[in-house]
Amino acid sequence: MEIKSNNFPVRELQRKDFPKALAEIPGAPEILYYRGNLPSFQSSWIAMVGTRRASPQAEDICQKLVQNLRGTDGVIVSGLAQGIDTFCHNAALHFHIPTVAVIAQGIEAEITGSRKILAHRILEAGGAILSEYPGDTASLKFMFPTRNRIIAGLSKSVTLVESKRHGGGMITVDYAQKFSRKILAVPGGILVPQAEGPNCCIAKGIANAIWNPEDFSDLCGAKRLSDPSTADLLHMGISLSPKAQKLFSENAGFTHSLDELCTNSGLPISELLTILTEMEIAGIVHSKDGNWFHFSVAE
Repeated sequence: MEIKSNNFPVRELQRKDFPKALAEIPGAPEILYYRGNLPSFQSSWIAMVGTRRASPQAEDICQKLVQNLRGTDGVIVSGLAQGIDTFCHNAALHFHIPTVAVIAQGIEAEITGSRKILAHRILEAGGAILSEYPGDTASLKFMFPTRNRIIAGLSKSVTLVESKRHGGGMITVDYAQKFSRKILAVPGGILVPQAEGPNCCIAKGIANAIWNPEDFSDLCGAKRLSDPSTADLLHMGISLSPKAQKLFSENAGFTHSLDELCTNSGLPISELLTILTEMEIAGIVHSKDGNWFHFSVAE
């Protein structure tokens, strides 16, 4: 990517124009700088992160996960680093899913090596390169964890694909916890170093495990393009109580366990079950076993 090219001029995004979820994080920046086209903030921005030193099967894992987002409003957010970030951006480009790269350097600083080629492909495909740093500010060590807070802040959920027990992906998970984002992780073999981080997050109850790639879109919260908003429900003749409307709008696209819904909503379980029954009758919540509930209109 030619940083000085006029093909993709630098634009500014003021804090007043941030999505609410990002504007409300502690230490939110006042301005973000970007090149290209930012997808709608009404879409489901899904962070996918992990180690630069990925395992041999990691690229295939990323492909299978991202493939499952076809037909949804998912936007892949990652950090343009080698390894997992690159695999996720590439998969998004392959399956024609919007993708945004958040970089830990000035928006006009040169991007080098294979990252330069990938950045150009993202821009040509209609995606964006984004930074909180103006001009040609050089990349410094402290910028990487602060960049990760932006990735978590922009996203509806964060998926940890591979990571050692300590690393940039785990820092993003830490921010996701602080910002109350849903966290997912890909489990791996106990002798695989790159599985240490995800396995630890799953074992501690920090993250939900992704056992089947086909479940990814439901778990990460990406909405099917055919799914209605709460406003659309009225036009469809579906009338919900205020609490049911709120529960649907907060969880549309997600699959949650009953325990998660009880914790997240703060509702007594008896009241929550009454609301879920109302929504199941309306056809906008579906449960196979009475414990896991998917918020979406039936296909």
